[in-house]
Amino acid sequence: MGIKERVQEEIKFAMKNRDQVRLECLRMVKAALLLKEKESSSGLTEESALAAVRGEVKKRQQSLEIFRELGKQNEAEATEAEIEVITEFLPTQLTADQIEARVRAYLAEHPEMNHAGKLTGAMKKELGEQADGKLLNEVCRKVVEG
Repeated sequence: MGIKERVQEEIKFAMKNRDQVRLECLRMVKAALLLKEKESSSGLTEESALAAVRGEVKKRQQSLEIFRELGKQNEAEATEAEIEVITEFLPTQLTADQIEARVRAYLAEHPEMNHAGKLTGAMKKELGEQADGKLLNEVCRKVVEG
């Protein structure tokens, strides 16, 4: 079952359970998926659906930072709840320690790789959706710099 179908099923479930917060959040995700689908002439692929969902999470993470800076605790908690709902549709992410272990193993096989940017690109191809790009970049810089 694709992401779009899973979101639709969760919307039905949220409606049955009268979970308004979850329902509103899922409807926003569905809208983002529909927009992504209309942008693409070939329809909605699983990859573009993941990109749309990741974009929704990123928007909310930025909002969360702003709410925290402004001291708006209620809005921050609501945004955290939305992030939690949306991340259910993303593949599980590796932790920083797991990423570091994979990066070190890759460097053992490819000792010529001494630039953090190139290493990050190579690791992104290898890990795909399992690693957050920002975290991966930080880990690669740390490992390359020593």
